[in-house]
Amino acid sequence: HAWDDGLGALLVQDGGERAAAVIGANRRPLQVMAGRYDGFGGSGADWRGTPTERLQVGALFRFRLAPNDNLDLILAASGEGLADAEAAYRAAVADPETIHAAAARRARDLLARSVAVTTPDPVFNEGYRWALVGADRFLADTPRLGLSLLAGFATTAGGWDGGHAVNGRPGYAWYFGRDGQWAGLALAGYGDFAAVRSVLEFYGRFQAADGKIFHEATTSGVVHYDAADATPLYVVLAGRYLRASGDLAFIRAAWPSLKRALDFCFATDTDGDGLIENTRVGHGWVEGGALYGAHTTLYLAACWGAALEVAAEMAAAQGLADEAERYGAAALAVRRRINTDFWNGALRSLYYGKLRDGRYNAEPTVLPAVAMLFGLVDADKAPPMLDRWAGNEFSADWGVRIVEARSALFNPRGYHTGSVWPLFTGWTALAEYRHGRPLAGFTHLMGTLGIYRHWARGFVEEVMDGEVYRPSGVCPHQCWSETMVLQPVLEGMLGLRPAALAHRVELAPAFPAHWDRVSVERLRVGGHVLHLTLERRADASVYTFTHTGEAPLEIRFRPLLPAGTRVGRVRLDGALADAGAAEGPDGVRLDITVRVYRRTTLEIRHALGPELVPPVPRPVPDDVSGAFRVVDTAFAGGALTVRLQGRPGSRETLELAPGAWTVAAVEGAARAPDTGGPVRLVVDFPSGDAPWLDHTVTVRLTAPPPEPESGGRKGGRR
Repeated sequence: HAWDDGLGALLVQDGGERAAAVIGANRRPLQVMAGRYDGFGGSGADWRGTPTERLQVGALFRFRLAPNDNLDLILAASGEGLADAEAAYRAAVADPETIHAAAARRARDLLARSVAVTTPDPVFNEGYRWALVGADRFLADTPRLGLSLLAGFATTAGGWDGGHAVNGRPGYAWYFGRDGQWAGLALAGYGDFAAVRSVLEFYGRFQAADGKIFHEATTSGVVHYDAADATPLYVVLAGRYLRASGDLAFIRAAWPSLKRALDFCFATDTDGDGLIENTRVGHGWVEGGALYGAHTTLYLAACWGAALEVAAEMAAAQGLADEAERYGAAALAVRRRINTDFWNGALRSLYYGKLRDGRYNAEPTVLPAVAMLFGLVDADKAPPMLDRWAGNEFSADWGVRIVEARSALFNPRGYHTGSVWPLFTGWTALAEYRHGRPLAGFTHLMGTLGIYRHWARGFVEEVMDGEVYRPSGVCPHQCWSETMVLQPVLEGMLGLRPAALAHRVELAPAFPAHWDRVSVERLRVGGHVLHLTLERRADASVYTFTHTGEAPLEIRFRPLLPAGTRVGRVRLDGALADAGAAEGPDGVRLDITVRVYRRTTLEIRHALGPELVPPVPRPVPDDVSGAFRVVDTAFAGGALTVRLQGRPGSRETLELAPGAWTVAAVEGAARAPDTGGPVRLVVDFPSGDAPWLDHTVTVRLTAPPPEPESGGRKGGRR
């Protein structure tokens, strides 16, 4: 290190002369101290450095500022040597405002071209936009490596819990397999196809000769391959990219790499059960701790099933009939294994993993959510697991733990044994939306989204404590934590399922009861751009579709309405339209085909059924998790049954939007005086010693007048 008096800055570089930094300001300091220091002590003009044996440089700059003076401190760094860092420094010190202006311009450009979702909830609106900006910041182009997604940002000062002889690693600020692949699914959803293509190219560039995809690639070019899930997830991301973008030319070019990845996976099935294996291949998902160790984890089997499904689609799109048939048959076989071999009938849950001796690890975890969000779990097997995840054993006010709170493995700060991950919470929300539990899905989504308001303001932490609302991970800013705000909104709440090659898209929106209007802009399906607005009244929901593209876009539109809703006439641009309606205890799912070229209006006349307003917790730092949970709701015979959990001796309030129905009687709660909004139900939990109690509220309602004349066919139950 050295002071450059001409530049007015401190120069620092490593022994290899590649890592370099230039540190200075837009005015000359009165004093500069730099050396092998671990801190400074003193006051006024008398300062002393604290020597250290650590391999680091410490510096102190002292300035004199008059009232209203401005001081810009500038640090320019590069991995390409001192000359590169110095050039960046000179540009910055000449006009520091350009740095902020460039960052602001990038954020504005990102928001202007990505999917926007605007609702009556300002916290949701702001948190969603911050998640877009936060996710985009992980795109990094490293010289000699390429552009892909980094995993997480933290300072080097303490590293991983401190105790390092030299500075710790900067969080996870390098490239990972599973991290970029899970995050890439959200980027495809909000329309950044170019970024997803670069991410896929990055994985292909460093693919091992046997077809395996790396687990970690450092920014200095060190690559290792110790994970089992990165290879199937590479195929999953490629398939999702094709669905969203329709970029068949890229898939054709990448097919040799994708084929090698698939062949590698098939080769890891040493026992012939159709499942790829962790044994001698690598971890995935859990990397250590008491849960670690399985011949094949359910998580890995689910990744493999999803990879085979999209591999069959990609092969068929290229006219590779034999490969498409092989992959499709293998995908069905994996699904059967998951629903038979991995099903624990006694616990009504899916096993965590299969052991080498053929036994199964029965520890209940949240990881079956991965199989659910990929659509691999039979519908009748999902409800008991969804009930558990919605309750206090798994859920805190800010997200979902990997194991139950009563588990012998539970440690609220345990990385894989009880902390809350936004990643797990996003998986859970996706599973809940896919399996008809939008209230729980929204509650979990908002638990993750709300983290942006605390700590690293605007960003979502890597890991949270499992009992107290505080960070518990390495990184205050984590890529897949940001994208697990976005993906549950796009894939879950909106039900986005693109099929760009066919010029089709499925949308299955499930908006919460308290949103009477929603605007969704810039949904991208290949070359199509679609905007959607909803205006919901007591007697009708009006959806307006606005589209740009060279050909019409076909939308399979499957909105979810509250259970008990009576559907009347359905009109597309004023003409009666056919609308299938499948009614179940969780709601009425319509099925309408909409073909839009420029602008189309869909009006659904209805008498809405009753629906709870999601009780979203609003924790503040250091809160202990509350225990008020809606485990499930069901509507039948004019009665809405709500299964709750809450702390003994607590008083909680539910809000009910009755729709066209009239509340006649309430059991298990007291009806608060009407205030003109939703019906408020006050629940008093009895005293007791248990951490939480189960409670049921039943609301009996009077039906609205006979349903309006229907303009469509009536479907069966879901």
